[in-house]
Amino acid sequence: MEPTRVEQLVDDEWKPVHGITNVVIYDEQQITRITERIREVQDAMTALMHAYAEAARPLLEQVGRAFQTLHQARLVESDGKPTMRRDRPAWQSPYGPPARRH
Repeated sequence: MEPTRVEQLVDDEWKPVHGITNVVIYDEQQITRITERIREVQDAMTALMHAYAEAARPLLEQVGRAFQTLHQARLVESDGKPTMRRDRPAWQSPYGPPARRH
């Protein structure tokens, strides 16, 4: 069986359309059903995303309050990076004193 050729009219000349492997022609009733199904799926996805956002809201608010507490205690900067520790001088390594060579 010879493959079906798909062509389009360009400048009054029929030219082949490359890369098309399948062509399906729907009637108006099929298009209406497909459109309705797409709308149903879209509505279901929207409802799912709203439910997810509402479920995540308390956790995200708690994380925000925890971050605000850490920021007020000056343990993190406004971008979330830790601040310098107050229990050691700025020049001292957070990993302890350097190893001594003998």
